Amino acid sequence: MSKSGLVVGGTGEVMVWYLATGAALLAAYVFTTLAGAPAVVGIVLGQVALMVSLAAVAIGARRYRPATRWPWLLILGMLLVVVGGFFPSGVLAGTASPPSAADVFYLLSYAVGVWTQMTIVRSRTPAWSLPGLLDAGIITVSAALLSWIYVIDPILSDTDAGLPTRLVAAAYPLGDLLLAAFCARHLLDGGPKGVAAYSLAGYVMLTVIPDTLNTLDALAGETRWTFLVSVLWMAGGLLLGLCGTHPSMRDVDAPSAVAAPDLGPARLTMLALASLLAPAALLVQYLRGAPLYVPLICASCGLLFLLVIGRLAGLVAIQRRMAVTDALTGLWSRRYLDGALSGLAGRRNRRAAVLLLDIDHFKRVNDTYGHDGGDRVLREVAQRLSQAVRRGDVSARYGGEEFVVLLPDTAPDDARVIADRILTAVRSEPITVGGDVTITVTVSIGVACLPADVSVPGELTLLADQMLYRAKESGRNRVVTTSDTAVVTAAA
Repeated sequence: MSKSGLVVGGTGEVMVWYLATGAALLAAYVFTTLAGAPAVVGIVLGQVALMVSLAAVAIGARRYRPATRWPWLLILGMLLVVVGGFFPSGVLAGTASPPSAADVFYLLSYAVGVWTQMTIVRSRTPAWSLPGLLDAGIITVSAALLSWIYVIDPILSDTDAGLPTRLVAAAYPLGDLLLAAFCARHLLDGGPKGVAAYSLAGYVMLTVIPDTLNTLDALAGETRWTFLVSVLWMAGGLLLGLCGTHPSMRDVDAPSAVAAPDLGPARLTMLALASLLAPAALLVQYLRGAPLYVPLICASCGLLFLLVIGRLAGLVAIQRRMAVTDALTGLWSRRYLDGALSGLAGRRNRRAAVLLLDIDHFKRVNDTYGHDGGDRVLREVAQRLSQAVRRGDVSARYGGEEFVVLLPDTAPDDARVIADRILTAVRSEPITVGGDVTITVTVSIGVACLPADVSVPGELTLLADQMLYRAKESGRNRVVTTSDTAVVTAAA
């Protein structure tokens, strides 16, 4: 494995050969076009490049087997573009041209492309995480505003073209906008990305940008961008094929392991720039003496403001939760537990119980299996603890190998039942500490109840700690309550 993560030998050689072939085809296209070769030469080179790209995607799909069928949808969309090329250009030749069968196939390719992006996004984030949606929404609103001002509205306002022509012409930038929106949602979901994901995003961008330039040419009745558009379209198709040559293709639609994207400096800068596009567009239009679109820009600014506030509110909520959550186990922290205990003092029904747990011989686990093995045990005990308690009970990591459970509105007998259930849940199945090595873990539990044992909530953990000490003294792997202690004392 190389430092860059590319496999040397099989996969690495395939990527190198594909990149070399793509570069050669693109260079040949540029050279022959600038040299004045017949147009058919450029068409043939473009079709060859597209077929090489689709073949790479198909081979990659068969080799790496992604979880969903997104590669085959991608191929279908590109084949629709190929079929559309056999018909007259339609509105792509200019807004003065009537729609043709080519427009049908091209617009269908947009629909399939959006379907492809939706499949990937849905597979990666089944719960549609709110931070990623808000980030993508900020970028999409800004892009939609610019698209309307400089592309869509000029098309719809062109009274020299018939209504069908204008509607079909406007559908192209709308399709580009949807592709860009879902691509942004994919890139901003917070999970790790590989070569395949970035090459797929590059393909989308090298579709949207030349499409926009081509539309601007058509609106102006010029051909100043024609050569660049053709080069970018060809480069985008070749970039698409790159995703089929790298093992990360199988991870493009893999569920993201990151619950929420981090709002780091790069992402924050990007979102800030996107939010400034609306007032910037107003200033540009003012300086040009062009229509100001004041209602539209004001609405966009208001929506962007709400999206940004929502994003920041979500970030604050995450930070507040992290401050009271144990990073290793996901349980509440001791700080949160102290707050919950303090809250009992102001309640009328102050009946409650505290269970204090300690993993037996945990130091031996750390010494034998290392801290990684110890962390595995802590996480698994925390998970079993969470499953054994009731909804509304507060499970927290108290420190080291100790855990606490606060049981609101719980009688002593019920607290003992829950403690026994936790004891059984922890020791019921071995825990994997590394590789194929498993060990059986037990806990000792001390129980204290309010008001049966103490009269002040703050004394619950102190008494539970004493009961835990008695449990460990008595041989561990057991539950001890004050009634058990009373029996022992009387017998003595």
